[in-house]
Amino acid sequence: MRVKVHYRGQVKEIELEGEKVRVADLLRAMNLSREYAFVVRGEEVLDERELLRDGEELRVINAISGGL
Repeated sequence: MRVKVHYRGQVKEIELEGEKVRVADLLRAMNLSREYAFVVRGEEVLDERELLRDGEELRVINAISGGL
């Protein structure tokens, strides 16, 4: 399965093995933690268990937190 990912101003095509690939698998392939990044399809933030579709275009956004 191949997906196109927009991440930090770049577009990457990522090849993932298997027919049923989840958001968590994509983040793992990108060496990102689900605690610090999230995946967006259109305007929808995806749950880590959500299945991805071959050929789709996604955005990966880093979560930023702040404090005192």
